Amino acid sequence: MKKLIMICALTLAAGSLAACSSDNGAASGGANTGTEASPSAETPADDGAEHLEIALMMPQYAEIGPDNDSELVQRLNEELNVTLDLQWTPGASYNDKISVLAASNSLPDVYRVTTQDYMQWRDKGVFLDVKPLLGDYPNLTEQLPEEAWQELNDNDHYYGLPYYSIPHLFSLAIRQDWLDNLGLEMPQTVDEFYAVAKAFVTDDPDGNGRADTTGFSIIVNDSGRFENAEYLQGAFGLGNEWALQDGELVAMQAQTEELKAFIGFLRTAYEEGVLDPNFLVMKPADARNKLWNGQVGIQRVNANEVLRLDEPNVQKNVPEAELVQLDPPAGPTGIRALQTDGMGQTKVVINAKIDPVKQQRILKLLDYMLSEEGYDLIKHGVEGVDYEQTADGAYRKLETKNAGNLLSINFFRRADNGIQLHKYSDPAYVEAVEQWLSNNGKYDWPNPGLGLAVETEAYQSANFATLNTKWMSAMVKVITGEAPLEEIDSAVSAWLAGGGEQLTAEVNEIYDARQ
Repeated sequence: MKKLIMICALTLAAGSLAACSSDNGAASGGANTGTEASPSAETPADDGAEHLEIALMMPQYAEIGPDNDSELVQRLNEELNVTLDLQWTPGASYNDKISVLAASNSLPDVYRVTTQDYMQWRDKGVFLDVKPLLGDYPNLTEQLPEEAWQELNDNDHYYGLPYYSIPHLFSLAIRQDWLDNLGLEMPQTVDEFYAVAKAFVTDDPDGNGRADTTGFSIIVNDSGRFENAEYLQGAFGLGNEWALQDGELVAMQAQTEELKAFIGFLRTAYEEGVLDPNFLVMKPADARNKLWNGQVGIQRVNANEVLRLDEPNVQKNVPEAELVQLDPPAGPTGIRALQTDGMGQTKVVINAKIDPVKQQRILKLLDYMLSEEGYDLIKHGVEGVDYEQTADGAYRKLETKNAGNLLSINFFRRADNGIQLHKYSDPAYVEAVEQWLSNNGKYDWPNPGLGLAVETEAYQSANFATLNTKWMSAMVKVITGEAPLEEIDSAVSAWLAGGGEQLTAEVNEIYDARQ
């Protein structure tokens, strides 16, 4: 019965969200007419005199964020003349909760949404178009790059504010002690990478006398895409979802020659035992465990976690183990690439149905959060509560039940690659992580068609989940030797015929219109 209720709620949400409004907004004078209530010449400017209640919703994961009675929230309340109602929601059920609130006409005043929900409801009058208003909120445009605003939006509207994501978060790490044990140099090209990975399989890099190590791992995910293989995909010329060739966008699934080079490399690695033979059932947690357990010496890692979690866990078994950053190997044409993600694919949205004065106050709140004073508060917390300054001028984190930095981590922040680095973090650790992140930025793997596919009719009409899974099934058969390399030609043709050709044409139309 519970499952049936949830399904009904989600169904209602999809059809009725455009008519939804926040109960808080209605109570404070917001329109409930299904038309967007945005500040205009007839709308009085918010002078900050009226005390307003603002409902703010965001996901919560392991840590507990500041509650409504916390010192941090009280400072925000005083600064903006508001009473904030922070609605922390378990991350695993957050998206479902948004849909249920939509179905019951009780969406909060400001909240985070995923790419899928944003694109489903963007043009239905649900979210406030903030682009005409940004001139009054300079921190929002100064501290968030224009590219992040443009993601998932057309040239004339910004229906959400970007929740900034670090585009080059993931690095390659390699066991330096294994290189030293085997007398190997750091690999620079894909051929050298392969030679090192093969030596990690055949030459007993951990010195235990057993053949229990593998070269490298990749992941085939449920959506028909590769993970942990971005550096190799880029090296062989494949696009990061889309490649720009002679002024036209080409889908990665249709890059026949580049696919043959990449898949051929993996096929050889599989035949020779260099590619983890269990790659088909590999999950991200499995790949990480293999690194921690000393079964693999090359792995994709999160730059914010490699020195804090990965290396210490490897050292539990091998105290002298050392993980160092590996530059992505150069491909046949010299390309080096690392996983590169969008900066604004997740959005913070303002309810379009609430009172325009409240909408302005929310923008003032968000603008303050990115100011020098406000960002210091939401990133580090309250001095004396979340951290303290010691006699030598350094800072020390205090033990608290509620993590004062979670508003910046889980809700809204500047374009800050050091989002998880704080004034109370160890300076040597900060320097090391900043170096990893800085180095990652050298190896951008651009996606010129980022976010465009979900705007097309082809994306809505064709079942790309099934299409991509079938395409990946063919790739896997070639990798494992069940099918010849020529099977890639057939897979590309099938993908294009199944909807990929129409998708490509429509994506190019949108791309050209926005240049």
